[in-house]
Amino acid sequence: MGQLNPRLIFDFIKQQYRPYDMREEFDQGFSAYQAGNFHNPHVGDSASATAWDLGAEAAMRCQRVIES
Repeated sequence: MGQLNPRLIFDFIKQQYRPYDMREEFDQGFSAYQAGNFHNPHVGDSASATAWDLGAEAAMRCQRVIES
């Protein structure tokens, strides 16, 4: 079996976070996790905070799949 394509992994995981994956904060959380920043800059239970958290979670899931 060949090596997994990171872009396909990302697309598959990202679609599981609809509708939050369409928000800018989702991408910010994803990028922040990859850079080692785990602090969500958004307040409380807002949609922005949720999107950021889910973006970070998606990055973590992508990393786990790629490293396995």
